Amino acid sequence: MSWAVEEWKEGLSPRVLQKIHELESQVDKLKKERQQRQFQLESLEAALQKQKQKVTVYVYFEAFLHLFMIRKRNYFIVMPVKNLDKN
Repeated sequence: MSWAVEEWKEGLSPRVLQKIHELESQVDKLKKERQQRQFQLESLEAALQKQKQKVTVYVYFEAFLHLFMIRKRNYFIVMPVKNLDKN
């Protein structure tokens, strides 16, 4: 198979063959770079999703804490009034 792929290069001058080799090397290098960047992108996307989950948990926790504080405040407001009603 490799031989058939290389067949089209037969009869080309050494200078042209060198240029083809340089271009093929550059293509290989760019493919590797693309793979590395794709991996980096996927890693960053995963990290972003993890951060979004943390932020969501934090927002829910803050809302829960706020609600708890409101209920606690209301309890201390309502209890003395209930005690007055009992007396």
